[in-house]
Amino acid sequence: MNQFLAASSRAFQWSSAVASSRAARRAPRGGIPTVIVLVAGAIIVLNYGLLYTGSVFVLSACYAIVTAGMAVQIGFSQQIAFSQSVFFGVGAYGVAMLNTHYNISVLPAGVIMVVAAGLVALLLGSVVTRASGLALAVATLMLPLIAVGYVSGTGFLGGPVGAPLNGTLWPGSGSTTLIALGGGLIVVVLLAAVVFIASRILSSDIGLELFVLGVDERTAASLGVRTPRRKLELFVLGCVCAALGGVAYAGTQQFVPETVIDPTTELALLIMLFIGGRRSVIGAVIGALVIQYLQGASNWVSVNILIVEGLLLTVVLLVDPEGLSGIVATGIAWLRGKSALAVAGAELAAAGTPAGTADAGREAPDELAGLPLSSVGPAGALADGTLGISAVGISAVGDGRQAEGTAGARDTALLEVRGVFKEYGGLSVLHDVSLALPGRGLFALCGPNGAGKTTLLNVIGVSVAPSSGEIVFAGADITRRAPHERFYLGISRTFQAVHLIKGRTVLDNVAVACLASHTASIVTRIGRSRLDAARAKAARTLADLDMAHLADREVSSLTLEMQRMVELARALAPGPRLLLLDEPASGLSEEQRQRLATLLATLAERTCVLLVEHDLALVAQVSERIFVLSGGHLVFDGGPADFRASPVVNSLLVGS
Repeated sequence: MNQFLAASSRAFQWSSAVASSRAARRAPRGGIPTVIVLVAGAIIVLNYGLLYTGSVFVLSACYAIVTAGMAVQIGFSQQIAFSQSVFFGVGAYGVAMLNTHYNISVLPAGVIMVVAAGLVALLLGSVVTRASGLALAVATLMLPLIAVGYVSGTGFLGGPVGAPLNGTLWPGSGSTTLIALGGGLIVVVLLAAVVFIASRILSSDIGLELFVLGVDERTAASLGVRTPRRKLELFVLGCVCAALGGVAYAGTQQFVPETVIDPTTELALLIMLFIGGRRSVIGAVIGALVIQYLQGASNWVSVNILIVEGLLLTVVLLVDPEGLSGIVATGIAWLRGKSALAVAGAELAAAGTPAGTADAGREAPDELAGLPLSSVGPAGALADGTLGISAVGISAVGDGRQAEGTAGARDTALLEVRGVFKEYGGLSVLHDVSLALPGRGLFALCGPNGAGKTTLLNVIGVSVAPSSGEIVFAGADITRRAPHERFYLGISRTFQAVHLIKGRTVLDNVAVACLASHTASIVTRIGRSRLDAARAKAARTLADLDMAHLADREVSSLTLEMQRMVELARALAPGPRLLLLDEPASGLSEEQRQRLATLLATLAERTCVLLVEHDLALVAQVSERIFVLSGGHLVFDGGPADFRASPVVNSLLVGS
């Protein structure tokens, strides 16, 4: 019985993890969601376009155009900006003014306003997107209030009364029926176009960039993502989609009320996004449909819509933080798990293994406890005496970033830290630190908490600018270089706390460091993606590390050791010349640390590794040279034997 339960449990966990990971790997290229929106929307408009249901659907589709863009800007990259209602109003009011005052048809006026909104968003975004996270939200928080104040006091825009239109979204003349149905079909086409664009972006290599940008901007920058550019592009994309939704709204409703730019509209759009599913384009569309139909369900609901929306949002997010789309995905995964469970039971029955007999008390093998256990020897090496990393992705990279393999690599300084000082508000964190590292070897940086180790690592690799001093890499001064530029030069790093993309596979987490999209724009990825090439390169790195069997696993299902191995694989995949490791042994068992020590020793033969670590035994075991910081001062520089015998080291780190 125990064997059956263990096998069934493994089958369920495997099927759930693989189902979600393969869904991520085979993300829709835009075709399926677009067809769904086009077909379903056309059917609803043609059959119900003249009824209440059809009119509510068209209105919902106008808002869905906005929320589909928000799914890319906010849902995946976490760039929350309160600007959608403002640009929704820009599109709607702009069309109304051009149509009423200048007799320009709605469609040409819509094109003009979308382009104008893009230019305004580019100017505004170049300022506000310098902020990050909560600061970006705060920087845009007052935009709806400013817009309401401006519209209310401007007679040209209709003031509190609103602005009517003379024309409709359907060009030319025709019957009332033709105008209503034609306008509805145009809105459906516009929504399908936005869904297509959003889906194409998210399923491309830039889409993977947006995932890691949502995890942490510093991590994204250290992996080569040009974060300022991506944030600006996302802001413009969200604003353009909002303006397009405003154009559709004005052209179908033929009247623009002041409430379209009200802060409550901004709140409603966010609620639509989160109820439908912030990480799903189709979910964002469904969220808009649900809220609009609720609002028109009864007068009581319409009057108390904020209460209803708040209750619905609370209930949905308590069930699943990913909204309605997450609930559906969980249900599908559960059904697949049940199917896998049935298959596992059938296989056991076919094998003729009675429940509760052979191997009843044996534990299932832990496939994630490290490298394959069947081949791990006493010191963590594989049966053939190696760690299976003959390439590790660093000796065969053809982009000029691979580690030097010449005999002179150990003699020529690859990295030079020259007289670095770092102060925060008058507090000295680093004081006149100087060191030099050659092209190959493993070097450690130790010190008590607060000594400045991570700060020095950040000064070298993550563009924390020193107060004074220089960082020279391969003969070039990189002191003021941006993190993504350092990545291109060949500097990779891991972090003290594991920074992986939850919800994505091991393969995609490694592929982030292999992307060719860092210098491309979002627009180019609508037509072509190079994600498959990045995944192929990541797969080779995983194979070199004997981790190919984990490629399809979702990273949150892995043990801490294997999550750190995934982060290490990600750092190795682009072929770094300098590898910065921030406490990679933190949280690992003694056996796991020994496996790590063997791996580090092998890596040191191929590239330069700078290790920050508190485990003194591990440091002395693997390092050929050790630096010790105390109070921001470099107080020791020597080999492992001197490190063990040094009274300074013993006093600072051992306490003797």
